[in-house]
Amino acid sequence: MSETVKKKMSKKKKIIIIVLCVLLALVILAVGAGLIALNWYCKTPEYTVYQTTADVQLVAHRGFRAVAPENTAPAFEEAGRAGYYGAECDVYRTADGVWVIHHDPITYRMTGELSMVEDKTYAELRQETVDNGSNIENYAALKMCTLQEYLNICSQYAMVPVIELKSENNTEYYNEIVAMLAAYPQLEPVFISFHYEALTAMRALTDAPCWYLVQEITDEDIEMALAIGGSCGIDFNYSKEENTNEIITKCVESGLTVGAWTVNEPEAVDRLAALGVEYITTDNITY
Repeated sequence: MSETVKKKMSKKKKIIIIVLCVLLALVILAVGAGLIALNWYCKTPEYTVYQTTADVQLVAHRGFRAVAPENTAPAFEEAGRAGYYGAECDVYRTADGVWVIHHDPITYRMTGELSMVEDKTYAELRQETVDNGSNIENYAALKMCTLQEYLNICSQYAMVPVIELKSENNTEYYNEIVAMLAAYPQLEPVFISFHYEALTAMRALTDAPCWYLVQEITDEDIEMALAIGGSCGIDFNYSKEENTNEIITKCVESGLTVGAWTVNEPEAVDRLAALGVEYITTDNITY
């Protein structure tokens, strides 16, 4: 083999090695960035609890998660003791038909397990222990809360159940939720969802308020929220710059009930209340 051919092969080998090294470095960076992002997502925020005198209805986001692990019975009990108007929760239906409360479709952030909530039976989910959230050290052997337990707590403290329909699945079983609520005639639930089809499915079963959750309010969102009919509303992400005073005012003037989430600064509550926003979902602001 000639010296020239050897040099060409050697050069080609070097290029391959360099390309593989670059690819490996990119993979390592991607994995590292993913782990950092996952750690940030799973980390419990540090909250300061504030009070407001604004004329609004305060809704405890996933319960009073500033003082107890989110979406658990203690978080809802703390919301009741704090006097919140309502407590917001997130619901899924288990594989064996139990409605449970959990924010993420996977249990990892709250229990360290990789269970898909809708793919597990309730008994299987009960094998997992909540080990993340505010003041978790005060709550040993904490388990996932059911919708039934949540409604019992709302009834005990006369809180409005604000129920987020998390999944596009299981709309055919919403009659189970409505039937469950029939046992609590004193409660006046509110249903919220990012999934428009979920709200229209629930509207076909109940006259309860149904609010459309949106990130940035658009004219189309306002029209869609109004089309739900009955007692309808729009609930928006207040932190998005696109949600200007003008578009918020447009929602109010359209006749929609207007709420905002997740509002954790008292001055933001004051601004939104002045615009006609009636409902504030918060992690840490109380009366």
